[in-house]
Amino acid sequence: MKLGWGSRQILSFLTLAIVLVATSGLLEISHTLETSAERAAIEAGLVTDSVQRMIVILASEHPDSSLSALSADPNVETLLQSGLAYAPSVEAIMVCDPSGVAVAHAIPGKRDQWIEPLAPLPSPKGLRESMNLFLELRSERPNYQFTTELMRGNEQFASIRAHVSGTLLWAEVSRVLRRGSATGVLIVLLALGLGMLFGRSVRGRMRMLQEGVAAIRRGASDPIPEKSAAMFGPLARELNILRDRVQMEPRVLASMGQLATGMAHEIHQPLQAIKFELESLRNARDMPGDDLESHVDEAKSAVDRMHKSVEGFLRVVRLKPMAVDSIELNPLLEDVRDTLETTANLAGMELDLDLDPDLPETYADAQVLRQAMENLVRNAIQATPSQEGRVTIRSRSENDGLSLSVIDTGPGIPEAVQQKIFSFYFTTKPTGTGVGLALVRQAAEIHSGQIKIESEVGHGTTMTIHLPRRAG
Repeated sequence: MKLGWGSRQILSFLTLAIVLVATSGLLEISHTLETSAERAAIEAGLVTDSVQRMIVILASEHPDSSLSALSADPNVETLLQSGLAYAPSVEAIMVCDPSGVAVAHAIPGKRDQWIEPLAPLPSPKGLRESMNLFLELRSERPNYQFTTELMRGNEQFASIRAHVSGTLLWAEVSRVLRRGSATGVLIVLLALGLGMLFGRSVRGRMRMLQEGVAAIRRGASDPIPEKSAAMFGPLARELNILRDRVQMEPRVLASMGQLATGMAHEIHQPLQAIKFELESLRNARDMPGDDLESHVDEAKSAVDRMHKSVEGFLRVVRLKPMAVDSIELNPLLEDVRDTLETTANLAGMELDLDLDPDLPETYADAQVLRQAMENLVRNAIQATPSQEGRVTIRSRSENDGLSLSVIDTGPGIPEAVQQKIFSFYFTTKPTGTGVGLALVRQAAEIHSGQIKIESEVGHGTTMTIHLPRRAG
């Protein structure tokens, strides 16, 4: 039967919607599996590396001890138990001798048993590998193994194994499937309604939407103009949300990679210092009291530095997934002022608002931006003298985007410090973790924006988050 023009339009619109839903679903499943596997590898790597470092330290202190004796140390058992608590992806962690027998296990009943090796934790790269992993998880839910080898000379001394839960990986995929199904049904129903209502006008609108989808696949940053899409505006909105999520989540992962690298660097030096001080304490009985106290203080200082680094790391990795939505920024800034106004007043200063009344809505994660602005305001309050002090929160609409600024009348920041102030773990405060301003930079970058600082010593500081304009 030959279809009429209106029916062909409806059919073509529905076909495009289904293809779009299927394509975006496959891409999101692939991205979720890549992200989940990478996160699991990071968690398992941190856990196994910490156990490995502890065994290395114990082996250096007791070079003649066996692996079983070293693994019986209470510190090893504590690391195994805490590893399960801080690594949700890890189901079990153990220390095995070269024959595969567990000389230490997070589950006490598994000690001294031979542990069957599991398949290594996959690292899917690309759609094909992700789909293979998807099918494997769908049929079996297997667990996987992440292994860190410990060598003594040229021979294997031990292996630290972490079992990663396949059920947890599948749960992440199931969540994406449920959300994708709901979004897919919405898009298909919208396509049917628009095709029936507008008939002949569909061709031009569809062409614009097709170009928008192609731009998303190419990685273009410009949003699809929703007003120009007429009644196709809801579909264009869904595509813009999808585009923002596709662009933002890789930036989050990149920031996590940078943070993990910084974490390793921050922990390496304190560990070396602790090792040196422990080596110095071998002959503690013959050591004067002042020297003994000095070595202990140095070791404690190194432990404190590691603790601050770990605290900063956990503040970042515990961030919730991005929740992008259409938001108004001025009410958000008013909430920030209301939250911190008492803090500013107690410090003896005013907290003012200077808001652009014509500031448009935008797509963003409200919680991430609120946390970033609160960090900036708190820093400004701490840096500004209590007398004559004033901190201003400002918003502006610009030709190419939006800007959110925090202006203080403090002492200013030297140029040498400005170049480092947004780096992870850099801080000028004795009790700081060096994470607050790094999170502000991260918040700007995952929204395709940037953070800029204008400061002159003795004349105050202005920190501004520039965001691209996104139709709300």
